[in-house]
Amino acid sequence: MKELEVRPTKTASYWALLAFVMIVILTYVFYFAEVDQKSALNYITYIPFIACLALAIKNHKEKELDGYISFGRAFNTGFRFSSLLSLMMGLFMLVYLKWLNPDVLELGLVEAENQMLDQGQSSKQIDAAMSIARSWGPYLAAVTTAIMYTLTGAALSLVFAAIFKKEAPMFEESESEA
Repeated sequence: MKELEVRPTKTASYWALLAFVMIVILTYVFYFAEVDQKSALNYITYIPFIACLALAIKNHKEKELDGYISFGRAFNTGFRFSSLLSLMMGLFMLVYLKWLNPDVLELGLVEAENQMLDQGQSSKQIDAAMSIARSWGPYLAAVTTAIMYTLTGAALSLVFAAIFKKEAPMFEESESEA
């Protein structure tokens, strides 16, 4: 049975790396284009994630499993893709916010501080919260990003597994019977 012989890790890794590169490029394009962090335009970064997830499952089915894939194998492929991408994106967010572009984190913290002032919190509370956020912010962002990509990828993997599922026939007709 070919499905047991071929593992989806290579395919999932390829598509996860491709999605990662596209998302990083879009992140920098939006940064240099000065797109507001709250802009709906930022949702475009989900397109490579969703497209590459679907293509990872489809590619594994078509090129490695002769056009057949079980629901479980399709989900497994998508979840591996999502897990790999979530690790890469988590590490990227840590590096991006801590060293490459800490201004992005600082802008978010200034906005959060202004919201806390609007809510009437004391300066002592605000200072304590900002101190924690400045020291742990990049790490929390990395963990949150990794969890978000994993959970979203798991949900999307279920959807795409249902779409791409095509069970192999139990008994294949031999050419002599036809």
